[in-house]
Amino acid sequence: MGQLLSGLSGLGIFSFLPGILALVAIVDVVRVGASWYWIWIILMFPGLGAIAYFVVVRSGWLSGRTGALSPATARRLQARRRIRELDVQLVHWRGPAVLAEKGDELLVLGQYEAALAHFLEAQKNGGAIEDVNFGLAQAYQMLGRFREAVPPLDELVKTTPDAYLGRARLQLGRSLDESDQKERAEQVLRQVLERRTSIEAQVRLARLLLARGEQVEAQRLLGEVKADAAVLPRYLRREHGAWIRAARTLRSPTARLPRPEIEGGEKRGRRLRLALAAAGALIVVLWVGSCALGEIERFAARQQMQQEGAAQGSEAEPR
Repeated sequence: MGQLLSGLSGLGIFSFLPGILALVAIVDVVRVGASWYWIWIILMFPGLGAIAYFVVVRSGWLSGRTGALSPATARRLQARRRIRELDVQLVHWRGPAVLAEKGDELLVLGQYEAALAHFLEAQKNGGAIEDVNFGLAQAYQMLGRFREAVPPLDELVKTTPDAYLGRARLQLGRSLDESDQKERAEQVLRQVLERRTSIEAQVRLARLLLARGEQVEAQRLLGEVKADAAVLPRYLRREHGAWIRAARTLRSPTARLPRPEIEGGEKRGRRLRLALAAAGALIVVLWVGSCALGEIERFAARQQMQQEGAAQGSEAEPR
């Protein structure tokens, strides 16, 4: 045991801590969806970079001032905090507005089943159409239940035609399209494009036209998307990237289109990236640990050989 401890001190085993801390920080970058440039900072400055990440990004009092978190990450963290506050209110009163607000926050966190339950309860408790229906339809869509999303969106659009800056009508067209109500979907998508430019509406309408063999108008719509994409700011190209790529590759009326997402919500595949990052971090930690143990064993063996050599040398000295 004494040799092991001396080996640890001799090798400076604590020099491995910055690497382990860096791995923990990288996993956290993936988990919370912080800006990817933090990975380079953490790797370039082991230990110090990780500490800087946790102070600047994960410190609540500092991250809000520096804007170190991406908008989506900040939105998810805000949703977690708000849910804790709403849970306190729901203990005393399950009002429809509070239930609907919690449903909205659960959508952001990707908890779609729980969100749906809260919206349905809010609807049952007399929630207003403007408070409940949009989120309820989103929950249905994220669960792949597009046909069930149509009635609440129909009701909302009839009440407020331009609800949510036209997004309600767009989502109605999406739900109709995905539930094979093609004729109504085309009508609603054309209404969307009469009021505003929407890449999703253009691509969906182009796919419907391709199914009817109307190649000219379909290609005109896809060409408009490609032309607009060339002059869009970078952040908008990134935001609509999936639909821009769909416009560039759309050839068949049976082509699959991007799946719906919640604004500011958890991106699809993020948990897989987290699992891969965690697995990679674990492998590296185990590798570092095995290397450290190997070095300790070799150091202990050298120490033992030196002690044996010294003992043999002292015995060989003439008296």
